[in-house]
Amino acid sequence: MKKYLCIGTDKVPAEWLPRWYGIPFDQCLFDTTDNAFTLNQFGYKGLLVLRPIPNGDYKEHLKILKTERLLQS
Repeated sequence: MKKYLCIGTDKVPAEWLPRWYGIPFDQCLFDTTDNAFTLNQFGYKGLLVLRPIPNGDYKEHLKILKTERLLQS
């Protein structure tokens, strides 16, 4: 079961993100499209979306995303 959608950029490939976030590679889908319409259109709505972040504290950012998801439920 896939839990994460890793979205890369022209400088950072999406395949690098699982290692940076500390998540299993096999739980990820990868894409380069970063717009809400496309994400919802292709059924990525239930996945946590992971993107490259400027400050580089990926583990903390993942904790924030998971907390936000719990609060929205």
